[in-house]
Amino acid sequence: MSSKQAAAPDEACRYAMGIDHNEAADVRAIAVAPSAELRTVTVRDFDGLAPHRAAWDRLAWSAPQQVANLLPSWVEAFLRHRLKPREKWFCSFAYRGDALVGVLPAVVAPHPVLGRFRPLLSTPFDALTPSGDLLLDPAHAELALQALLAEARAAEPAHLGLALRAVRRSSPLWGALTAAGGDHVRHGLRARFSFLDVSGDAETYFASLGNLRRNLKRYRKKLDGRGAVTVEMRRGVAPGDPFRDEFLALEAAGWKGRNDTALLNHPGALAFYIALLDNIAATGRLEWQGIRLDGRLVAAGMGIRCGRSLMLPKIAFDEDYTDCMPGNLLSAEVIRDGFARSDVDEINHMSNAAWHQFWRMDSDDYTDIHLVRPGLVPILFQLSRVGATAFYQDHIRPRIPAALKAAHRKFRRRGDRKPRRAAETRTADPLRTSAGNRS
Repeated sequence: MSSKQAAAPDEACRYAMGIDHNEAADVRAIAVAPSAELRTVTVRDFDGLAPHRAAWDRLAWSAPQQVANLLPSWVEAFLRHRLKPREKWFCSFAYRGDALVGVLPAVVAPHPVLGRFRPLLSTPFDALTPSGDLLLDPAHAELALQALLAEARAAEPAHLGLALRAVRRSSPLWGALTAAGGDHVRHGLRARFSFLDVSGDAETYFASLGNLRRNLKRYRKKLDGRGAVTVEMRRGVAPGDPFRDEFLALEAAGWKGRNDTALLNHPGALAFYIALLDNIAATGRLEWQGIRLDGRLVAAGMGIRCGRSLMLPKIAFDEDYTDCMPGNLLSAEVIRDGFARSDVDEINHMSNAAWHQFWRMDSDDYTDIHLVRPGLVPILFQLSRVGATAFYQDHIRPRIPAALKAAHRKFRRRGDRKPRRAAETRTADPLRTSAGNRS
């Protein structure tokens, strides 16, 4: 336990407490061991989620993964706005007595060959939700996983398997996989997402940055020469805070707007993020960071708290001030603030961008886990697909020359950015969020 962790006060959950029985919920008791019985509940509508939300939030907040994607605030936004037309969902909860010990939010999708009669299950995951783990209480992980898988079989008896995407190395799921019963367990694609440990000393960290530290001072001096510079670290913002609209406008005014990748260019993604930000803000865990020049926003980022981790999913900067590197200056402010805080030990981008290397960030493994049910049909139509991916991951990918991988990444990033002026091409701010390499 770090000194910062010891000094941090307990987080009070702001959701309403209580558990009751909803008419839409399917409740059953599953005997999982001679000395323990777990009660499972499955719901298929948002009203049914409400009685479980407080316990779910506490379990996600304290989970070892410290990944905001596991919070009910995030999952609900996904289920409302990111499902494809032929998909549906259910959410199963496992209780041991009155204590919630497991949560499985499952997306039900038609199999690409067999259709909806033999569906596939997966946890919420896509380009905007980069980790699709499930929640398990570490003290009862195996029992909870066993109960949740049995509940999934009861909820969707014909499903072929369950996919859990980008499961962090610290997840209790890894130690509980022996409870998967007769399911075939396969590992799939791996990603490495960057994070920065901010539990130590800030000055020691910044001293290790070498030239970047000197450049930051030069950029800040240059920006100071353009007007009055102010830094904002907004915590516990309310739903609908006006900073949100400022951020969206700033993002759309730059290269993301020209490349049609800004949120304002995509109504579906925008609806998801607005719902997500309102959900997170309602729990007091939404943060905004910004740098202003004479009141004009020139760099902005959003932050989402989960446990002792601060996730930074999106950033934007004003290209009119590229020569001052406002994105880098904002990163420095956020990092320095993270070191000073008693409630944060980790800054996690949940992505893997080239500019992370300049900040000497570490990275962690996030691996896909596939659970394929036993039987001829699942083996023929699902295990073979998963097995091919696992074979590539374990035997082909490690043998691909590093130079070829680098060339492939460069090819994929072509045209990512179109600065307004040639000078900006030479000095373009590297502050940009990109997904981890999952090829």
